[in-house]
Amino acid sequence: MDPQVIASALGTWGYLALLVLLIVTAVGFPVPEDLLLLTAGYLVYTEVFYWPPTLVVSLSGVVTSDLMLYSAGRHLAWRSSRWSEDGVFSPERLQRTTRWFTRVGDRLIFIARLIPGTRALVFLTAGARAVPASRFLCYDVCGALLWVPAMLAIGHASGSRIGDLEALVAAFERSAVWVVAVVALLVLMWLSWGREESKL
Repeated sequence: MDPQVIASALGTWGYLALLVLLIVTAVGFPVPEDLLLLTAGYLVYTEVFYWPPTLVVSLSGVVTSDLMLYSAGRHLAWRSSRWSEDGVFSPERLQRTTRWFTRVGDRLIFIARLIPGTRALVFLTAGARAVPASRFLCYDVCGALLWVPAMLAIGHASGSRIGDLEALVAAFERSAVWVVAVVALLVLMWLSWGREESKL
C-alpha cells in the first residue's frame, strides 16, 4: 500500500467521493457524516485536500443530504398510512419530535444540525409538518455553516497527533486485521439495528 498512490488517488477522486458519501448518509450509509468530515479535515492537514474545495464540497454534501431527508418527510406525509411501517418514522417518534417542534419552533432544525443523532428524525418531521422549504434551508444552512467548518477544523487538528498520510498507512497496515474485524462488527450491528427498527 503505497502512500503516494493513495494520495494521488484521493487528490484526483477524493472530493467527488466525499460529496457522494456525504449525500448517501441520507439513505442509511453506515459511515456517519461526522466521521467523513473529520477525515476530510485530516486530509487537509496532510495536504491531499485543500481548504476551499473541501469546505465547499462538505457543505454541499451535508445540505443536499439534509434536503433529501426533508423531501422524504414530505413524501411520507402524503402517505400517512405507511408511518407505522417505518421504524424511523413511526407514529410514536413523530409525536415526540412534533412536541419538540411545538416547544422550540422551526429553530429545532438549526439545533438538530448541531446535535448528532437527532438530525434524521427532525428533518423528516420538518418535511412531514410541511415547514416551508425556504425556511428549512435557511435554518439548515446556518447550522451547517457552524458545524461543518468545526468538524473539519477538529479533523485538521487531529493530524498533529496522527501524523502524515504515510504514518497513517503504516499504522493501518500494522493493525489491518483489527480494523477489518471492527468494520465487520459495525456492519453487523448496523444490519441488526435495521432489522430491529423494521419491527417498530
